[in-house]
Amino acid sequence: MRCRKLLCADVRCPLESPTLMSAMILSPNRLRCALPSLLIMMVGTAGAAAKARSPYIDDHLMCRAQPLPAVVQHLTGQAWKLDTKGNASPLLEGMTIDEQEGVKTSASAFVSLLLGDGSRVVLPSSSQVRLHLEKKQSIPQVVLEQGQAEAYVIKRASDHDRFQIVTPVGVLGVRGTHFRVRNDAEQSVLEVLDGQVVVNREVKTQPVEQETKVGARQGLLFKKQGELKPVELLAAPKLVGQDGQKGDAPVWSLYLRPLEGAQRYRAQVATDKAFMNIKQENFSSAPKMSFTGLKASFYHVRLSAYDENGLEGETGVYDIFYYPPTAQAR
Repeated sequence: MRCRKLLCADVRCPLESPTLMSAMILSPNRLRCALPSLLIMMVGTAGAAAKARSPYIDDHLMCRAQPLPAVVQHLTGQAWKLDTKGNASPLLEGMTIDEQEGVKTSASAFVSLLLGDGSRVVLPSSSQVRLHLEKKQSIPQVVLEQGQAEAYVIKRASDHDRFQIVTPVGVLGVRGTHFRVRNDAEQSVLEVLDGQVVVNREVKTQPVEQETKVGARQGLLFKKQGELKPVELLAAPKLVGQDGQKGDAPVWSLYLRPLEGAQRYRAQVATDKAFMNIKQENFSSAPKMSFTGLKASFYHVRLSAYDENGLEGETGVYDIFYYPPTAQAR
């Protein structure tokens, strides 16, 4: 059964005149269709003037939420919103990012975006993306212009992509997965942690014969030309110890067990287990990571390692209560 089109009065849209509101009660089915977009409208008050569009997509046998605009869910450090002409303004939590708009992060910033369909995109430091919407299938596209993006896409049964990331050398089609992608000189780097990503060198909305499928725990280096061959990712490194140093800026050190094949290590510290609100990250060629400036709190620590090809491997997560040495009672 197709999802019946809802009138604005059905969902009590705040953009319409009160005289158009009806007193009818939403049925459970209508409420499920309308709720995701209503939540986005409530959180993203800064985008109330954005171009109006239907709050849902009537997709044959299912009703799915409109993916754009996205909402800035978490922000650490300094970042900017880019308008359709590329003009920058300070980014704030709760802002909306609509079609043809973008986000740019500074050298020590982290931003997480929540799309209307529940998918999430996390941008680390020195990254820049712009959001598009493919019209025919209403597929959200994240154009990676600089740096890296980590995506968590809601899984749905479909015969076409539900989400795409566009890089300078190819397109990643996704129907539900957790993956990372970054631009690295003349190539793009893909690491799939869960699910599957389909790689093409051109934008496609339907499956094609020359596509390359990259599965969970696999990575891929791809250029504009050459073979596309997925490889296995490194396992996650193990945390074996930690300590702290006193001082005006206490240092928190983490010790990892050396991992065979690892050329570099990465550690991220977040306040939530989903790593949407990342506070700091660090890289090291040695299996030791250090952080400064963190307050006493319960943190989630995520560890990974890079292989000789520059592919970042699987992640290991540890829950740690950090108590700076200077905060000890005397």
